[in-house]
Amino acid sequence: MDAIKALPPVTRFLLLGVAATTGPVLLKLLPIYPFVYIPHKVFGKAEVWRLLTAFLFGGGGIPLVFDVFLLYRNANDLEERHFQRRTAEFAWSLIIICAGIVGMNTPLQTPILFHPLLMALTHLWAQTNPTASVSLFGLINMQAPYFPFALLGIDLVKGGPAYALQAFTGLAAAHAWYFLSEIYPGQNGGRRLGFLAPPNFLVSQLGNGAAAPGASGGGSTSGGGSTYRTGGGWAFRARGGQTLGARPGSGGGVTDQGAPVAAAGRASGAGSSAVRGGSNSSGSSGYRWGSGQRLGTE
Repeated sequence: MDAIKALPPVTRFLLLGVAATTGPVLLKLLPIYPFVYIPHKVFGKAEVWRLLTAFLFGGGGIPLVFDVFLLYRNANDLEERHFQRRTAEFAWSLIIICAGIVGMNTPLQTPILFHPLLMALTHLWAQTNPTASVSLFGLINMQAPYFPFALLGIDLVKGGPAYALQAFTGLAAAHAWYFLSEIYPGQNGGRRLGFLAPPNFLVSQLGNGAAAPGASGGGSTSGGGSTYRTGGGWAFRARGGQTLGARPGSGGGVTDQGAPVAAAGRASGAGSSAVRGGSNSSGSSGYRWGSGQRLGTE
C-alpha cells in the first residue's frame, strides 16, 4: 500500500482504474459490454462512464501485465519529470488527448481505447525525451521521437491496417497536444493557447503544485547516454540512469536503475515481454530472466 500511495496521483488513478475495470471482467464477475465505448449509448442514453472505462479496460493474458508496466513507466516518468507533479496540468493534458482519441475513433467504431492511450503516452514520452537513442531489434538505431512510428509499423504487421489506424489515433492526439503546448508557444513569443491551461475547478480539486524534488525542468531527461543491444532486442541507458528495453515485436519500456524494464504490449494480445533488472551498479552487466539467462551487457 505504501508503494501505491507513493505514486503520483494521475499515475495512481490510471493503474487503479485499469485494475478496477479489467479485474471484474477477467474474473467473470461482470460482462465487458457496459465498459466499452458505444457512441449511441454515451450520447443517446447518457452512459457517460463508458468514456472513461473504454480507456481502462486492458484486455487479458500475459500482454496485460506488460501493458500495465508500460502504462506505469510512461505515465510515472511524464508526471514526475516533464510535468513535475503538476497534477492538474497532467490530468488536463490527458483529458484533451483522450477527447481527441474519442473523436477520431468514433467513426472507426473502436470499442476499447486502451491501446490508443498507450500509444499516446509512449509518443508523448518520446517527444519529451528527444535525445534518447533506441535500437530496435538490435538492428536499427533511431532517436526516441521515431520510436512510436516503428511501433506503428509493428502494429500494422501484427494487427493489420485497422488496428494500426486505431493506434495512430493515439499518436496523432498526443502529437497535436505536444505541438500546441510545447512547440507553438515557442513560435509565437511564448503565448500559449488558453484552453491548454487546466480549468480552475480542476486546479482546486487536484492542485498544481511545485516541482517534485529532484525533477528536471523542461521535460527532456536524456542529455545523452549509451545504447546497447540485448539478445534480439534493444536497450538504452540515459546519462541520468534511465534505461529503455524491449524485445522484438513488443514495444518499448522505460525504467530507472534497479527497476523493471517494461515492454510495450498491446491490448489486442500482440506479443510483448518484460525484464526485471537487478542493480545497475558499476561492474555489473546485463539483465536476467528469472531463470538466470543473461539478456544483454553494457
